[in-house]
Amino acid sequence: MTYRLEQKKSRAIAQYTPKETAEQKRKEIKNYIEVKRDSAIFYLAPSVTDENGEQMMSLSIDEVVVVAKSRTLPERKGKVMIDFVITLPKELQGNCQSVSVIPWLHKFGKDVPLQELSIRGGLFSRVQKRNYWQFERYKEVFNPDSVRLGRAFEKFIKYPYPEGVRLDSIVENRGKISYFYTQEVSTQGEGKKMLITLQGAVLALDGSSYRLPPADTLQYNISSMLSFIDTTTRYVTRVIEKYAVVNDRNHLSFKVNSTAIIDTLGGNSLQLERIENLMDKLINQYEFHVDSIILTASASPEGTFQRNATLAKERAYSLRKYLVGKFGDEVDSLICVKWIAEDWDELQRLIGKDECITNKEGILAIIRSAKEQDKRETMIKTKFPTEYRYIKENLYPLLRSVNFKYDLRRVGMVKDTIHTTEPDTLYARGVELLESRQYLKAISILGEYKDRNSAITLMSLGYDAEAYAVLLEQPATAKTEYLKAVLCSRLGKTDEGRELFIRACNLDETLEYRGKLDPEISKLLEIK
Repeated sequence: MTYRLEQKKSRAIAQYTPKETAEQKRKEIKNYIEVKRDSAIFYLAPSVTDENGEQMMSLSIDEVVVVAKSRTLPERKGKVMIDFVITLPKELQGNCQSVSVIPWLHKFGKDVPLQELSIRGGLFSRVQKRNYWQFERYKEVFNPDSVRLGRAFEKFIKYPYPEGVRLDSIVENRGKISYFYTQEVSTQGEGKKMLITLQGAVLALDGSSYRLPPADTLQYNISSMLSFIDTTTRYVTRVIEKYAVVNDRNHLSFKVNSTAIIDTLGGNSLQLERIENLMDKLINQYEFHVDSIILTASASPEGTFQRNATLAKERAYSLRKYLVGKFGDEVDSLICVKWIAEDWDELQRLIGKDECITNKEGILAIIRSAKEQDKRETMIKTKFPTEYRYIKENLYPLLRSVNFKYDLRRVGMVKDTIHTTEPDTLYARGVELLESRQYLKAISILGEYKDRNSAITLMSLGYDAEAYAVLLEQPATAKTEYLKAVLCSRLGKTDEGRELFIRACNLDETLEYRGKLDPEISKLLEIK
């Protein structure tokens, strides 16, 4: 059945027509049904109802023709709306045939199939319906398992119904069908162009098939504001200090009343490795010289204050001895040992931010009012026993800590501070994200700068009023005036937008040519 198509080499044809011609063509076609679904808008040809109550399109199918509504697509909120017309010709359609056409969108580095259009002949559809009826009857009579059911489907259903299609219609009379196809497409990470091609096939009841030759490629240029990005390197002033301090807090586990460093106890191995890595990094780097290392150990309030002071002191010296054994005499002269018997200041901070403690104000009042440390714990334990158990189990371990304070001095620096200018790497990252159309990530960086690039990002996200406000604060260059003209077009300020465009062209004559290709500027120029 498809031999005649192969002989004629029937193929798809893609062509552009001016916007006015496309609009006039739409007006000439009567009784089209406009359907809106999600972001898509499409039109169905008029239909009739047969004696079985089934709706059929009253138009029929010569060759596939794709007619572009516009070659230039304005980007809005990181998306463009692709719009074209597919015309299915008469010779590709028959009563015993099914025609499927799939538009393919070719974006930068990616090929994406759009939803299929399926046109089935009347007899072809009735054969499909009969096959599905036979399959359903088989299931009712034999109640097969999944394996037999799959085999039965392959046996009975020779022509499955299409799934996930944009249009699925049945026609009885051959003729020509035009279908207006629109699709919203994300531009994130894409280049400046998108391409549309057609793929399709004709399947006949005798088992023959014919694959449509490829159509001419339609090219869509994305009209975005990215060509106005300011790529000038932005610099930031950084203050370099001669002196620097590095603080490091660690938690080591000790046996009860013991001061020995045991690397296999609890999480000590990881904590000791962390301490050693940081110390090695700071001592052996070249930018700073280590003037001193202050090692401060602290204990929890369990037991007497005097006993805790002794434990904290001996544990500090024990750790110092351990580190001297690892690094040698180099750290022996650098480490200064200090200790805190009971770190009540840290305990108050931990209690203040812990949401599980209900009577935290009462507990904090006891800590602040009781001058003798040994009485504080007893008072808390007596008045708030439940909270005390929670604090002892969850907060006390955090008080058994070892703090390191590294005092550093920049090598070769005489003055206490130096002001230096260097490239703003964060801003450069924001521009990079903008250029790749990752607008949400870009605005998180560029939003605070409030310059032309942040305005372009806001425009691309659809925040036109905010972008206009940012551009009002910028110097009146050709590019900023042009961008404001585009925003005026979006915001309905036509007179102001036209004046801004003329001003931009006076500053840069090349923008006049761009404006004629820009749909939003063209909208301003059409208004008299």
